Amino acid sequence: MVAGKAIHGSDSHQASSPTGILDAHGLGRLIELLLCRGYEVVGPTVRDGAIVCECVHSLADLPAGWTDEQGPGHYRLKRRDDLSLFGYSVGPQSWKRYLHPPEVRLWSAQRQGDSFRILNNELPRRKYAFLGVRACELVAIARQDRVLIDDRYKDPIYEGCRRDLFTIAVQCTQAAATCFCASMGTGPQVDGGCDLILLNSQDPMATASSWKREVTSARRCFLKCKWLL
Repeated sequence: MVAGKAIHGSDSHQASSPTGILDAHGLGRLIELLLCRGYEVVGPTVRDGAIVCECVHSLADLPAGWTDEQGPGHYRLKRRDDLSLFGYSVGPQSWKRYLHPPEVRLWSAQRQGDSFRILNNELPRRKYAFLGVRACELVAIARQDRVLIDDRYKDPIYEGCRRDLFTIAVQCTQAAATCFCASMGTGPQVDGGCDLILLNSQDPMATASSWKREVTSARRCFLKCKWLL
């Protein structure tokens, strides 16, 4: 089971909706809804012996039952004793490569004899939904916003990607030897800066309510997002 909370706006001081319970099927349905709304869903998946951020198309793409062991100069993929979907530490990749891609076509031209004509080029625009963002990563994205959007000179490509971003954060349930959020004041708890907050729960008390009530709570939680109405 996963507990979900909808956040109204990115300010942690703004009101939030009550917590709802979402099972694995519900999370898969959420991914489907995002895809139907034109989002590219980017989330954790297992590739090349690591848990990395890639485009996901269904619940089956998530790293169920996998975790990682990290240390200075050390990374190892390991099996868990359960089927947790987010039971790992922050991985070796950054969300920045989607918001601030290393390669972008800025313009194109058409040859005309000995000369050429600059074509009308619209800035590339892609709608991303990030699934599984941790507290420290939300702080990193906020720092990028300050430099690339809020400063005197804006980056229009980054601003376009950031404007349409839908962020689903996950509360950390484990830390690696290389984690530093507590000492830097960047986690581990997610308080805002995202659209939804998920908490992976293995506590049977979290699912003690009736199935009907769980479905109703989850539906109310996620239907508060305008894009889902």
